[in-house]
Amino acid sequence: FPARDGRTTYLFTYMDANPQRFSLEAFFEDYLHLLPQYQQVEIERLQFKRALFGFFPTFRESPLRMPWNRILPIGDSSGSQSPLSFGGFGAMVRHLKRLANGVHEALQSDQLSQNALKLLQPYQPSIAVTWMFQRSMSAGINQQIPPNQINELLTGVFKEMEQLGEDVLKPFLQDVVQFPALSQTLFKTSLSQPGLVLKIIPQVGLLPLLDWMVHYVNLGAYSALYPLGKAIEPWMKNLPPVQQYYYHRWLEAWQYGSGGDYSIL
Repeated sequence: FPARDGRTTYLFTYMDANPQRFSLEAFFEDYLHLLPQYQQVEIERLQFKRALFGFFPTFRESPLRMPWNRILPIGDSSGSQSPLSFGGFGAMVRHLKRLANGVHEALQSDQLSQNALKLLQPYQPSIAVTWMFQRSMSAGINQQIPPNQINELLTGVFKEMEQLGEDVLKPFLQDVVQFPALSQTLFKTSLSQPGLVLKIIPQVGLLPLLDWMVHYVNLGAYSALYPLGKAIEPWMKNLPPVQQYYYHRWLEAWQYGSGGDYSIL
């Protein structure tokens, strides 16, 4: 990428914490070793200004479920996490307004039990479906896949998303998955590049794929439930504070769980 003085280059990858994996230090060394070929310039001609290296841990079973009353997990490591980008930080920033309003309402209505507070960190199919995307961009231990398969997958999918327009591409680039956009992308990619799609099945495995289908169906269900829940909002304003608390938490779960909180500016 162009920079003010020189160039900026980066590498990202997804990997698990299997002890058989090579270290992140070794991975960075390989990157530097291959950098001249990647940038088509001799290493001696490069003058490094800054090398930034880090990792974002993400956990499949997130957010953490607290077994105690009056404790709510919020933050990078214990709150909602995105397996695609920015780990827990990006997810926390996106949900900051929802969390702040929810905590305020929980305190006002004295809903501080374990079951009441866990509704502030609900299951979200819009995040759950992205674990399959991460899986399709990584390889298991001792798993052999064609060297260019992941790059071909990314190129093919983003090409179809670009053709479908900004309403499909832009939310995904901002880490928001919505049922209509995802369905269009899957359908169009399957028609235009069926061979590429078929290669993914043995890579990710049948059981993970079936598990992903559950979250995909839930994404569609949440997309339908949110406008229905929103439509009855005027009648919910007369409920007691406790009932309003639970209504708002379910409504927010449907909204954020379907990507309904996103709007293209």
